[in-house]
Amino acid sequence: MTLLADTLTWAGTAVCVLAGLRLAVTRGAAARLHAVAPVTALAAPLLLAGLALHPWSSWHDVVKIAVIGVLLAATGPATVVTAGQAVARATGTGAGTGAGRPGSAGGARDGEPS
Repeated sequence: MTLLADTLTWAGTAVCVLAGLRLAVTRGAAARLHAVAPVTALAAPLLLAGLALHPWSSWHDVVKIAVIGVLLAATGPATVVTAGQAVARATGTGAGTGAGRPGSAGGARDGEPS
């Protein structure tokens, strides 16, 4: 069990380090969002699973790690979408798509031809 826990922990750490190195050489805000996406999608679950499987983890440590995982899974995508919308508004890209406007589902808005 220790070998599996160590392997998961180090794999998650490697993904974090590689994403950080990729972030350092990536230009553009949207590209940077894509560069750090593997951290919440892959590295965090690997690290959390590795930490939960370590023999020194008690049941309440595992519960805390599970809560952190649930919070990351619930808030990570919403945070990335919000940051992407802020980047799009700041740079003026995507202004005509209807994305991010209140009451808009990407279709025609009131008063606009469809």
